[in-house]
Amino acid sequence: MTTATMPSADVVFDTLFAYQRSGALKAAIELEIFTVIDAGAKTAAAIASRSGASERGIRILCDFLTTIGLLTKSDGTYGLPSESATFLSKQSRAYLGTTMRFLLLPELKLNMDGLTDAVRSGTMAHSAGNTVSEENPIWIEFARSMGPMVVPAAHVIADLVAGTGELKVLDIAAGHGLFGITIAQRNPRAEILAVDWPSVLAVATEHARGAGVQDRHRTLPGDAFKVEFPGGFDVVL
Repeated sequence: MTTATMPSADVVFDTLFAYQRSGALKAAIELEIFTVIDAGAKTAAAIASRSGASERGIRILCDFLTTIGLLTKSDGTYGLPSESATFLSKQSRAYLGTTMRFLLLPELKLNMDGLTDAVRSGTMAHSAGNTVSEENPIWIEFARSMGPMVVPAAHVIADLVAGTGELKVLDIAAGHGLFGITIAQRNPRAEILAVDWPSVLAVATEHARGAGVQDRHRTLPGDAFKVEFPGGFDVVL
């Protein structure tokens, strides 16, 4: 005889309260809590002193982060689980904290706030603040902050397509430009043409210059749905 498992509402309430988790993580990243703990500040008082925040506020925030698994706590001392040490401390080469600046933009949240109407109509309402509006400045933030998240994928793509011979790459909606740039770093005979809004391409150009491939990284400004692409490319990203 088996005992029926009662349904749990945990997933319902975890999802409804998810904004609290993202808000707490945003505050912790902005206050550099994970970094200061990694640097040796383990108590609420020490963290508060290093982060310039109130001890009470830090204790409450860190206790909440502990309940969701982003911190550990023992006898009033906080620590970093491996995920937080790897991805949320600035002392780690795999730091992903910059992605918060884009992923938690109010403009993106507003899209979700209007999701019911979008589902009813099958489309998002057109407005100057829509994420696909021409030259929306949120994509500049995307280009500046989301690079760390795509580095592993950029290296995998370069492994697959970079080769060693002459290679012409068209990078559509290039954003940060790191996919094409990584290929150019891997293959000194690769030529990249990046397509995006002019203001976004300025960021990609900065990244190309920093990577030392600016001489083989050209840009084509414009709307990826409207601009005319030249032919002759070996790889399209």
